[in-house]
Amino acid sequence: MSILNTWFGDKHTNQTLFPKPTDDGEVSIQNKQLICTGVKGMHSCVVNLTELQYAYIKITPSKERYLFLFDHHQNNIPVTFKGFQGVYETLSSMFGFDDEVFLSHVNSEAPLIKQIWRRKHPKNYSVLDINHHDYHDGFEIQSQPKQFISWEITYRELENHQYIYFETSPYGQKLLKFKYPVRIGNVIFNDLQAYFDNKRTDVPVLYFYSDCYNDMGNDGSYYDLKHVLTCDLMGDEALNGYERDDQKNLIFDLKGIALSICYTYDSRYLFDAGNTAVTIQNHREYPELLTDKEYEARIDISEALPLQGDLEVSKDYMKNERITYRPRAVSERFMDQPVIWTDVKNDKIGFSAHGYAELFNLDEIESFSIQNMLPAKGSGGAYLEVLLINKTKHTVFSGRFKTFDTYKEDLERVTHKPVTFAKEYYDC
Repeated sequence: MSILNTWFGDKHTNQTLFPKPTDDGEVSIQNKQLICTGVKGMHSCVVNLTELQYAYIKITPSKERYLFLFDHHQNNIPVTFKGFQGVYETLSSMFGFDDEVFLSHVNSEAPLIKQIWRRKHPKNYSVLDINHHDYHDGFEIQSQPKQFISWEITYRELENHQYIYFETSPYGQKLLKFKYPVRIGNVIFNDLQAYFDNKRTDVPVLYFYSDCYNDMGNDGSYYDLKHVLTCDLMGDEALNGYERDDQKNLIFDLKGIALSICYTYDSRYLFDAGNTAVTIQNHREYPELLTDKEYEARIDISEALPLQGDLEVSKDYMKNERITYRPRAVSERFMDQPVIWTDVKNDKIGFSAHGYAELFNLDEIESFSIQNMLPAKGSGGAYLEVLLINKTKHTVFSGRFKTFDTYKEDLERVTHKPVTFAKEYYDC
């Protein structure tokens, strides 16, 4: 007897359990994947069933009904697509869905989200009785012998460590993982990881994280971590955050290292995560990385184009090794004025404003582009972009709408590179 007849009894037919199929799309299961195809592309997706984390029945305020599946991506499967009933029966058999909850609401019209299944994860953290006081300094790999690693370790240094390995995340990111659990202060994390796709490798690792599960897959993990961290770090450390019905998030400042714990609950826009997301982000400053002493010593300004207005350049030197402090020779000649200069002797071109500069080699630049964003809901803006020979594009200045239009001919004269106007679009 099918799960549907088991729940409803013989007096109900299958047609009364599920909405009538439409021609809007179809859904099927092939090779451990759920394939959902909408006629107009809406709701088309591929769900990796081996990575399925949780499932919900979801009804929107506009009365659209979905089987919501999370495989590290959000997938809304319309219950009216052809083949849905057979797919649901297969999934329920595979995972043990709560059919009573699903079938009670599949024909409802009132907005709701209700969980019908969640993957169980083993507890992957522990709290120590020992009182360590080295949160600010770094973390300790629980190898034999143990190895303490400073928060200052660079991507380049950590990449070659004997106790790490790499995987690819469900979102295509390069992830660094540890072969042993890792201690941070008085917490042992079994699954600490680091995003390892930063373009600059001579800087400290910017982002570590761990999804912490307790044995119940509920917010007990949040309260475990909150207790130990508030006990250990409520002295001189600044504490920020909030605790709402839909989400709880606390952030501890470890002298420029932000340690955050966050738990998400079911709400209109969010789904219960089942784990506490722990993130460690490095916000410390490393001014030595902004000083290019070698170029400072040999800079030779061939031509220059001073600019008017309040222009902005990128200051994110932790991700972009081209960014430096404004060279002294440029400040002495142009004071605080935004400027573009060429240095033929050293094959350099620089773009500078507000004490920062971004440097390129002249021979790697193919052309320039002026991009205007028309005022609409937003105030609009303008961007001066560099197109490199390798076809990558970089924004070197941003300013008010039409700011760079009058500089086209002067920019071509100073740089000896073509300048074009990109198609304008609205600031919506």
